[in-house]
Amino acid sequence: MLKYIDQYPNEIRNKRVVLRVDYNVPLDNGKVKDNTRIIESKQTLDYLLNLNCDVVLLTHLGRPKTEEDKQKYTTRHVLNYLNESGILGRKVEFLDNFDIQYEGGKIYLFENVRFFEGETKNSLELAKKFASLGDVFVNDAFGSLHRVHSSVAGISNFLPTFFGFLVKKEVENLSKFLNPTSLFIVILGGAKISDKLGLIKNIKADKIIIGGAMALTIYKGMGKNVGKSLVEDIDVSYFINNPKIILPKSFVVVDENYQNERVVDIDNIGDSIAVDALVDDETVQLIKNSNMVFWNGPMGIFEKGFRKGSELILKGLEECKGFRAIGGGDTVRFINSVENNKKYIDFISTGGGATLEFLEKGTLDAIDYILSTVKN
Repeated sequence: MLKYIDQYPNEIRNKRVVLRVDYNVPLDNGKVKDNTRIIESKQTLDYLLNLNCDVVLLTHLGRPKTEEDKQKYTTRHVLNYLNESGILGRKVEFLDNFDIQYEGGKIYLFENVRFFEGETKNSLELAKKFASLGDVFVNDAFGSLHRVHSSVAGISNFLPTFFGFLVKKEVENLSKFLNPTSLFIVILGGAKISDKLGLIKNIKADKIIIGGAMALTIYKGMGKNVGKSLVEDIDVSYFINNPKIILPKSFVVVDENYQNERVVDIDNIGDSIAVDALVDDETVQLIKNSNMVFWNGPMGIFEKGFRKGSELILKGLEECKGFRAIGGGDTVRFINSVENNKKYIDFISTGGGATLEFLEKGTLDAIDYILSTVKN
């Protein structure tokens, strides 16, 4: 059973807290493009500050591999946004080493944890250094809980460990899909079907609507001509004649310059590039009638303006009376680009791979690790 911070205020009050957040936010020339994950961390952070805690924020940012990447992925970019926007309600100090002199009632943002050797291998030596920054460890980084890394899980070997409100909200809402009410519809889009095979085969869905490049991969495996569209080369036998799977029959296609946009059926893509998958009226009606919907992945390349397929999904969601949730960075960015988006969605998950893995397995690797440590 997870230990949440609101259940143990006396064990946290007045303590120095190492708070693992997921500030792995999209950047554009060093500027934060989407602050969803930062906003979602505020409830936990405010609670800790109200308990008179000092807080050190740990997060990763991107996947740095070279020395040059350290300029691109330093959390100083996030620090600048936090202080310029004032989103956390007070100034944030920067830390890039383990020598901290607490001044009381402050927030500190640590340098990108993936700059430190051993982070992704769950080095306990590194975890102990992270633990030295505080008296208590609070994990509120739901989007990272499928990774057993030093700053995510390893710290729990050295400090009393609790979970924050974001993890609580994620677990409570996503758990609804583990024993779903029929009619349960899953909508999957995006580029790579290989990342979602486990979910597709294990989730207890009545129907799975597949769009984006994922649908084209399936059609290619069936022997269809998908032109110059983005696809993977995988075994698609699971999808052939599977009554649970719904594939779009029409696509928006363009030429190599993303011009000459037109709508064709799957048998007439020719040498074009399919950039948007269009569900039919019957599928939209199915979404309207469902009791539970989970959506991950846009139907098309909405960043380039190909939004028709995703907007058809919204048409169904708007009239759906059931529980509607989305997950995945691209899906969240699409929803955030839609006016009055709250009328379409009841819950937005901050996780990408973590969300999919939780829906597939009902738990996450870092949660299992933390629950097994001696401090808990």
